[in-house]
This record gives sequence, structure tokens and C-alpha cells, in this order.
Amino acid sequence: MLNVSHLRKVYGPDPSAAPAVADLDFTVEDREFVCILGSSGCGKTTMLRCLSGLIPFTSGEITLRGEPVTGPPKDMAFVFQDYSRSLLPWMTVRRNIAFPLRYRGVDRREAAALTEEALDAVGLAGRGDRFPWQLSGGMQQRVAIARALAYRPRILLMDEPFASVDAQTRSGLEDLLLRVWERYETTVLFVTHDIDEAIYLADRVLVLRPPATVGHEVTVNLPRPRDQVRTKENPEFARLRGELFAAIDGGTVAA
Repeated sequence: MLNVSHLRKVYGPDPSAAPAVADLDFTVEDREFVCILGSSGCGKTTMLRCLSGLIPFTSGEITLRGEPVTGPPKDMAFVFQDYSRSLLPWMTVRRNIAFPLRYRGVDRREAAALTEEALDAVGLAGRGDRFPWQLSGGMQQRVAIARALAYRPRILLMDEPFASVDAQTRSGLEDLLLRVWERYETTVLFVTHDIDEAIYLADRVLVLRPPATVGHEVTVNLPRPRDQVRTKENPEFARLRGELFAAIDGGTVAA
């Protein structure tokens, strides 16, 4: 689905300056859920902006379904970390979700059906006429996810989307995301700095070290569907947590 080869990003006109992303290589398979884990400042957001075509990269190659990424791909959606700024406050929830569909040439009837289905998928049926500022933070983030789902992307990029909500809301949003991922069979690339969140969600976890190079990779073989209590009580969950913590903290991995 997605192939990243020798990706390098340098800000400014000097290509020899210190890179924000240096020689990054990885792949994401169709319908796979991959988490990118790394400490603050390691280049995760810059990487996502390059993958989404929002900013140009200095060198390397990004291909989506075999096609080079030179701008925002039509088959891709992006859920930003700051959901409150990504929603348009003068539009209702329903209009926020339907807004991108006009750029895919979707007619009004189909757009309305896609919007209502997305609202139902994220548990916001009946709230389409409200404005974003009338909703809680967790509900606003659900609207941002619903907007991405209504767009029907083949791949969904998510940049620490649950970092600004409380722990209980975050757990609920994690479970919501897993349900809609299984329902829509969308490929997901999810950036986070939370080790437990990465293990709970992912099929694979890639650890980024500054400046955004893959330093470690683990396959998560925990059974699905996952549960906030039973999954996290699994001894394999604890083993993976220790391995990933060691990979981030000093770059060493215990045997």
C-alpha cells in the first residue's frame, strides 16, 4: 500500500543542513494497522506531512499503491493532532464531515448517505446539526475521524489524535478506532508517543529515533478483538512494553 524509500527532509535552502528526517525506509501493507512510536522531536510529524504530500521532501521516494506521492493523494485522509483547529466552527458537524466530499465529485445524495453512515460509525448519530464548539473534546475528535471515514480513504494517517483528551476518553477513542478500522478495512498509519497505545492498536510498531530513522520494529501478535483490560493483562503485552521502552530509551533492546 505505502512504500517509503530513503526519505530525507531538510528544512531551508541548504540540503547539507541537519535533517528533520534522515534516510527513512519502511512499508505498510494493505489493511495493516502500523503505529509509529517515538519521543517528542524525533521527526514524526514532519514524516507524516511528507507522506501526505503537504510538504515537499528533499530526497528519496514515497509511493502509494505504486504511484509516486507528489501532492496530497486522493486515496489518503489525515486526522490531525489539533482536532479543534481542523474543524470549521461556523459549519455544523454534518457539514464539516461532508465538506471534503465535494472535491471527490460526490453528489449531494451520496454525500448525505456517507455522512450519516460515518456519524453512526463513531457514535454521533443525531448530533449532525450541532456545531463543533457545542461538543466535548472527545466528541470533536470523533467528528474529525468521521470526516476522514466519510471520505472513504484507502489509507488513513493519524498524528497523535488522542493526545489532548483525558485517559478515559482516550481509551474509548482507541476502541472506537479499532472498530471502524475493522468495519471499513482501511490501512492505518498512526503516530503516537504512548507505548501502551501503540501496542494496543497495532499489527506492527516502528520505533523512530531522531532524526526520524527506524531504529526498531516489533510485530504485535496479541489476539483481536482487543480489550482494554484483558489485552493489557496479557504477559505478551508487558514483554512488548519492555522491549519498546528499551528501544526508545537509549536505543538498546533487552535480549
